[in-house]
This record gives sequence, structure tokens and C-alpha cells, in this order.
Amino acid sequence: MKFFLFMILSTIIVSATPLYKRCASCHGVKGEKASLNITGAIAGMKAEDVVDMLKEYKAGTRDKYGFGKMMKGQSSKLSEEDMKEIGSYIESMDPVAQPKKTIRKKKSSAERLFKKCSACHGKKGEKKSLGVSKIIAGMKAEVIIKELEDYKLNNKNLYGYGSMMRGQTKRLSEEKIKIIAKYIESLPPVKTDEVEMRKPLREISKEEADFNKFMDDYFRDSKDPNETYEAAKKSYEEHLKNKGKK
Repeated sequence: MKFFLFMILSTIIVSATPLYKRCASCHGVKGEKASLNITGAIAGMKAEDVVDMLKEYKAGTRDKYGFGKMMKGQSSKLSEEDMKEIGSYIESMDPVAQPKKTIRKKKSSAERLFKKCSACHGKKGEKKSLGVSKIIAGMKAEVIIKELEDYKLNNKNLYGYGSMMRGQTKRLSEEKIKIIAKYIESLPPVKTDEVEMRKPLREISKEEADFNKFMDDYFRDSKDPNETYEAAKKSYEEHLKNKGKK
């Protein structure tokens, strides 16, 4: 009788192997891997838990770690019987020590919106844009809102950055401007030496003035509503190369 039961279980486990093959690329041949370095190891999980999860993924009601769509694609063609076989196969695996996981923090909408600003102002708003502007980290939200709205309306041209800043702000809605402003206000203020704070803003060099004029013209003439600072800077570098050849 025991031999008979062993043969039945062996048949289920072996028949599940081909079904598990696709799972192995992410979870490991023995279920020992953290899928994409995020999930836990699945080796030794209870069969009924595996089946429940696969059913939820198939139904589109589960989205743990943001893998919902991917797992729905993997489970969409599995019958309930297929799921049970996979579950039995995973349960038969020797449990392993849980691998170290790296939980990837999703960027907030504010962080995504600020990404364009960070090219000049620094990831934490800690830089003077092109070595000239104010450090914006920790600035009051209402001040940021006013400045961005002025640039958007072409009412501001500080340091000759008017057209460049207008290019960056013209597609920002009032709501997005507020989100960016609140995010900048939340950034830790940069400690600045008191003597440094008393210094007047330095005059820009001829090279910087030429750069500002080029950028001003570039953003004013650009037809691309999503024009980026990186693209403008690259164009300026090409402009300098061509100028040097003459």
C-alpha cells in the first residue's frame, strides 16, 4: 500500500516538472532563488498556498511586488489541475534558507517629476545650477511655485535661463508645479558657510554667458515639447566642436 502511494506521488511530482520549467528561470531549479532579487524562496511552500496564489494571479487580483501582470501571463494558461501539480512539486522541494532580498522602492510621482530638475540642481537640490543659481533644497513651496509659474509665463529670465526654464515648465500643470514645490521644500536644506552666504552672486564668465545664450536660443526654437537639458547640452558640445573646426 505504501509503495502504491509512493508511486502515485512520484508520478504527480515528475509530471509537474515540465510545468515548473518556466517557473525555474526566475525561482530557480529547486525553488531556491529570490525572483528578481525581491521575492522569497518558494521551495517547500504548502501546495494549497501555491495554488491559491496562482489562482489569484490568473484572476488578476494579486500584484505583490508589482509582478501581477507578469504572473498573470505565466498563469493564464494553467488549468486548476496544472496548478495543483505545480503546487505538489514545489511542496516536495527541500526548504532553503531565505535568500537576501532587495526591495525596490517605487519612486513617488514627486521624485519622478523632480528628475528633470535634478540634472541641473542635483538629486537632492544641493547644487547651484551651472555653478550660478541659488541652492533650492528646502526652499519654501510658495517661492518655488511663484518662480516656476513666472518661468512658464516667460516673465522671468534669471541668469539668462528664461527660455531653458520655460521649456522645462511649459508642460507642467498647476498641480504638478505644486507637487514639485512641496518635494523641494521637503529636501534637507544644505548647510552653507555664513561667509559664503554673504558673498554676492558671482558674475558669470563670457563662456557661461555664451552657453546661456545658446541654451536660451535652443529652448526657444525647439519644437519638441519634451525637450531635455541633456539634449540641449549635447547640442551645445557639438556646437563647440564645429566652432573649433572653423
